[in-house]
Amino acid sequence: MVDMRCLRPTNQQLKVTMKKSIRFLSATALLAATVVAQAQVYVETSVNALTAKESYQGISYQAKPLTFSGLVGYQVNPYLAVEGYLGLGAGNATTTENGTNYGEKFKINSSYGVFVKPRIAISNDMELFARLGYLESKFSDSNTDNTIPKTKQGSVAFGAGVSYYFDHRTYVTGSYMSHHSKDGFTVTGLSIGVGYKF
Repeated sequence: MVDMRCLRPTNQQLKVTMKKSIRFLSATALLAATVVAQAQVYVETSVNALTAKESYQGISYQAKPLTFSGLVGYQVNPYLAVEGYLGLGAGNATTTENGTNYGEKFKINSSYGVFVKPRIAISNDMELFARLGYLESKFSDSNTDNTIPKTKQGSVAFGAGVSYYFDHRTYVTGSYMSHHSKDGFTVTGLSIGVGYKF
């Protein structure tokens, strides 16, 4: 018969087990706190000066629309973030045909999409970043006779930029982006904005 007293843990064994459990829980809590500290939510708002171009049957069309945009980002770690993007048009832009204005107008009504954002700090208050993602946009054209129905198109979007931090939360940011590039129709331009980390 087995002596059950041999299976009972001694006080010393219980103390060792307790110490190991406390160390394990402390390490787990520290790791969780580190992950939470690195995973940070931020918001940005920007004004975007864009250039839309298209060539068709020997005619070069060009317009320079303005949009306002906002995004919400989630910083997964110090080197990578994911973002949700929304842009809205700021009125009609004049369309030229081979440099001549015939009274046509162009507008980016809205854009929305997602981005992956690799980033690297080059100093305590400045970082470089890139963006790669997908945008779905609505465009509309009009002339002196009628308004052409809105068209909705999606495209890969990408770009690069720089951010300058005033403190650990507030920053200004600038970038050059390709918002749309498909079937000979492109929308590119500069964005200037401000951001805040929570």
